[in-house]
Amino acid sequence: MEGQKQILGKEGERIAETFLRKKGYRLVERNYRCPVGELDLVLLDRRVLVFVEVKTRTDDRFGGPLEAVHPRKQHKMVKAALFFLSQHRLHHREARFDVVGISWKDREPLVEHVQNAFEIS
Repeated sequence: MEGQKQILGKEGERIAETFLRKKGYRLVERNYRCPVGELDLVLLDRRVLVFVEVKTRTDDRFGGPLEAVHPRKQHKMVKAALFFLSQHRLHHREARFDVVGISWKDREPLVEHVQNAFEIS
């Protein structure tokens, strides 16, 4: 049985996907898993492949959702993205990392989207 945190996370991913589709992004894959990690959403923004981390929060006790994508998480995302690019033979494709933070204020989600949130280091 799923916990409240997993349900909240899935709802956040659904909201983020809808938000990005309205901006013209096209879904490539959701919840991509590989031996080195996972990616919440993989989308196309025109010709750019976008690897998206979605963070959902009900309060700011542990910081905002965008602060939760710390360097260790970024490193894991980079490894998973490189695996994805290799697996799909897309090394030539321009790619970037975005973060979507969702905060629940009252009963409405507040969506923040940061393009190019971090670079491959």
